[in-house]
Amino acid sequence: MKKTVVAAAVVLAFTACRNGETKAPEGAAAEPVVAQTEVTVKGEVPNVAYIQIDSLMLDYLLAQDLSNAFQAKANKAERELNAKSQQLEKDMLEAQDKIQKGLVTRATAEEMQQQLIQQQQQLLETRDRMMGELAEEEQVMNNRIYYAVMDYLKEYNADYKYSMIVSTTASGPILHANPAMDITAEVLAALNARYSAEKAEADKK
Repeated sequence: MKKTVVAAAVVLAFTACRNGETKAPEGAAAEPVVAQTEVTVKGEVPNVAYIQIDSLMLDYLLAQDLSNAFQAKANKAERELNAKSQQLEKDMLEAQDKIQKGLVTRATAEEMQQQLIQQQQQLLETRDRMMGELAEEEQVMNNRIYYAVMDYLKEYNADYKYSMIVSTTASGPILHANPAMDITAEVLAALNARYSAEKAEADKK
């Protein structure tokens, strides 16, 4: 799994999480994320701001750290699976060579084949287990990033009182907007400052 793929998954999970407080639904379309909605007076123009979520995730320090940690685990799992796969292939070739040369009895050959089948099944089970664990860790990572952003936006909007804060991507639903409505930079700066302070405090313990 490439780092760019992980980043894309984070962005997709962020936009999808708006529909649930605990888990992002699979296959959700990239639609605007509503951070806070208020009932406005009839005829009043909503006060709206937007965040370029892909840009935010690219430079958000928490997202970078979590993504790097996840990528390291994914790479380790891939190396382990490759090593087991190569060992299985080696064992199969050695067994085939012995059987073809008549170096083992029929009973031994059957026993070797059964062992190889079991070895292959164990490899498949290991692969499925690792993929499941990585998928779960990726979901947890996405949730941590999502709620960190959303928790800050609630505090942020207590002062600015936007009727709506939406997210968009480079190919997202917002095709054109007044740049003054873009709050990505200030939100990113505040998120990074908060995360850096929390990280420094944790390092002291």
